[in-house]
Amino acid sequence: MSNQASGSRFRYALLLGLSLVLVAGGVGMIVTGADGGVATTAFFGVCAAVSVWHMRPGLLESETRSAETALAHYPGPVVLRASVKKILFLATLSAVFGGVMVWMLMHEAPSVTMQVLLWPGVVLFLGGLPVLILVAIRGSSLHLDGTGLAIVQAGRSRRMSWHDVSGFTAVTVKGTMQRMVVFDDARVGEGRLVALNRQLTGRGAGLPDSYGLDPDALAALLTAWRRRAVQDEPIGPSGVSAGDRPRAS
Repeated sequence: MSNQASGSRFRYALLLGLSLVLVAGGVGMIVTGADGGVATTAFFGVCAAVSVWHMRPGLLESETRSAETALAHYPGPVVLRASVKKILFLATLSAVFGGVMVWMLMHEAPSVTMQVLLWPGVVLFLGGLPVLILVAIRGSSLHLDGTGLAIVQAGRSRRMSWHDVSGFTAVTVKGTMQRMVVFDDARVGEGRLVALNRQLTGRGAGLPDSYGLDPDALAALLTAWRRRAVQDEPIGPSGVSAGDRPRAS
């Protein structure tokens, strides 16, 4: 296990311990009839669940797979699917976090500064809830074949050729403990969203899920798959592979 992974597990173990202590405090508030007991118990109960999930991510995966097995099926097609259980778990987190924030706004008369901090959270968590439910219903998957990859999210597909994508890397997003796979897409210009992504992750684009794999393993799989695909491209009369030919502007 890497030092980074060990450090993350230690931080989540600390968060789990603190969350359980605060859950016990919330239960005590409920028993004594103190205000805010339910909200405290729900909020820190979810924090505890998040900690357990990050320490044991396989608990919410629907399928057991390995990067080596997927790569052995090159040139595919291979479909890696996101776990519906994990998506519904994230939807539950959004509902609880958003609901607790609404409760605080409605019952605790927070200061203006606190309202400024809480309302964006309400919009983020409750606004994202329908999206997560839709993704759970319609599915999320990553499709790999000899010509490119496709990210399918809630019925919408984004197709990219192996020639256009590069630099697959697993990173920890700045300001969070969340790890994800990021990459560069040559077709995308340097707009504000791309610039923000680069600031946060070092790359211009990212995958919405790790599809049952450890992020490092998924990045290694995509790197190896792309290398094979580019090497297998047909060579034209000029001695240049099809993917390396200049594209019309």
